[in-house]
Amino acid sequence: MLRRLTLVLASAAAVALLATSVAFANTIERYSFSFTQGNHLDCSQFNPSWEFYDDYTDFYDVTGQAVLDDNGNVVSTLEHIHHVSNDVNSVTGLTLHEHNHYVVKRDFLKGLTTVDGAQGIMQRPGQGIVIHTTGHRAYTFADGLIASGGPEMSSDEDFCRAVAP
Repeated sequence: MLRRLTLVLASAAAVALLATSVAFANTIERYSFSFTQGNHLDCSQFNPSWEFYDDYTDFYDVTGQAVLDDNGNVVSTLEHIHHVSNDVNSVTGLTLHEHNHYVVKRDFLKGLTTVDGAQGIMQRPGQGIVIHTTGHRAYTFADGLIASGGPEMSSDEDFCRAVAP
């Protein structure tokens, strides 16, 4: 969940920068950007026998479009996100990969963000699906998550369990 929130904030910042550099007149502006982020997760916080870290690197490719009003303000965005993640057990070296495609829609007038598609899919040989978040999620800018449809199995503990020995 934290990984997705980071993406939402990063792409919102890119849209804000875009709005300052485009012509006005109720137009649609297209954009794309990529970014990488990495970190590690101490898995012992979930299970004392998990004496390892989930060292992960996330790669994002974003293509989108922004709708601007007559004053040049962004009123909505639509983005396709391609996300790949490499999760590595710091002790055993076991490496698993996420492959995700989803769409993020933001309506700045209503203060609403929706996320639809494969937001977190990871399989482990011999175990099958170990991370599975797909479907529809809706968030308000003020209150956060307000609607969720589809499986949600992608907590930090789920990622640690996925790469555990």
